Amino acid sequence: MSNIPVSMKFVDREEELEALGEAYSSGRAELVVLYGRRRVGKTFLLSFFARERGAVYLVVNYSDRELALRDLVDQLLAQVELPYPPRVDSFTQLYELLARLGRRLVVVDEFQRLHGTGGVQELQSAWDRLLSRSGLMLVLSGSSVGMMERIGLSAESPLYGRATRVLHVKPLGYREARAFMPGYAEEDRVRGYAVFGGTPGYLALLDEGSGLLDNIVSLVLRPGAPLREEPRVLLSMELREPSRYLEVLRAVAGGATRLGEIADKSGVKASEVGKYLRVLERELGLVERRYPLLEEGRRGRARYYLADNFFRFWFSMVFPYRPLLELGLYREVAGKIWAGIDSYASHAFEEVAMQHFALLARRGAASFTRIGRWWRGDVEIDFVAVDEETGTAYFAEAKWSGKPVDRRVLYRLAAKAQEFPWRKGSRREVYVLYSRSGFTFEGDGEVWLFTLGDVKKLFEKEAPRVEWF
Repeated sequence: MSNIPVSMKFVDREEELEALGEAYSSGRAELVVLYGRRRVGKTFLLSFFARERGAVYLVVNYSDRELALRDLVDQLLAQVELPYPPRVDSFTQLYELLARLGRRLVVVDEFQRLHGTGGVQELQSAWDRLLSRSGLMLVLSGSSVGMMERIGLSAESPLYGRATRVLHVKPLGYREARAFMPGYAEEDRVRGYAVFGGTPGYLALLDEGSGLLDNIVSLVLRPGAPLREEPRVLLSMELREPSRYLEVLRAVAGGATRLGEIADKSGVKASEVGKYLRVLERELGLVERRYPLLEEGRRGRARYYLADNFFRFWFSMVFPYRPLLELGLYREVAGKIWAGIDSYASHAFEEVAMQHFALLARRGAASFTRIGRWWRGDVEIDFVAVDEETGTAYFAEAKWSGKPVDRRVLYRLAAKAQEFPWRKGSRREVYVLYSRSGFTFEGDGEVWLFTLGDVKKLFEKEAPRVEWF
């Protein structure tokens, strides 16, 4: 049914599986749009869900109408037995054939490739006329984020208003990613999350019997390593002029967060850099635009960051050493990477801290209505959470230091908190500190202290579902 190998680890995706299960059991026709960027695990998720359900699984391999249609028919005939050779000269006839198969579940993967072939428009007609009154659950899956959103959500799309469910499959969080590194100490799990992020396609490559550095060498640095040219390959698959996008991503990974800075560092004209960022953000999901908490959408306040940890790692820790890698000096590069790994991993610890705080809220130990990063001028706080019902503001910072955190960090956080304008003078203030190496002082009701050991305990209590497939 698919190219997924046997005996792979399937982690979490409980919400997506629940939504798919509800659609499957609804007893009515369902048109499900499922999308997410490459390597995020869409095909694996659908293969896992489709097992033992007698599904038909088709993959659009071509963007040419005739080639795509002929290939899809060949795939279909390889999976079902028909009493006669069907004549299929159009996508409309293909969709009608799918409706007559008597199968409940049909998956069409890489559906965005039919954009421009007429296959999307013909599906609209077939759905309105026939499929919507059948017993078919049709899942359309795709990896071009922007294209799939336009196909399934845009008012201009032929399928607008027809999708019964829309699922955006996103990268895993730290809770799920750490399940791919069961033998690692928690420090290396955080470092591993900083390197490989929450992309299942990368995490599944990890050799659990090897240390993190050995995995970096074998997966990223060695000649022929599967991820050595991953960003280049992905961009080349999706874009016509990947070199410009590579320079934009390199600039963002290097610390440029504003449009002018990104233009200067990338060499792209200031009048054009926004176009490249929009594609990277909206079409590919590789860049995210952030605003300070409670200032979303405010003009001039946006900053841009890489949305994927592995891309951030590759551009900041691997790309600069291309000349050495080309000479085969990957061991030397590995040493340089490991020497700077903790400085690099500090940003991931901030993400882990925010996700830990969200778990606290889920368990009832904290309460907030909004959460996010906050900055103003030179003042930055790792994240702030506000509870508009109780008037409480939580100010949090995470320190990935090899030394215990002392009270000076708390005093600096308290001073920065005074720059946060929300309900200033009337709010309750709680200070939340995270430390890899512990603290030199005790917390209290208004000061919450969490060590890496505390973080580990909660994530283990909230461990995700893990199955072998």
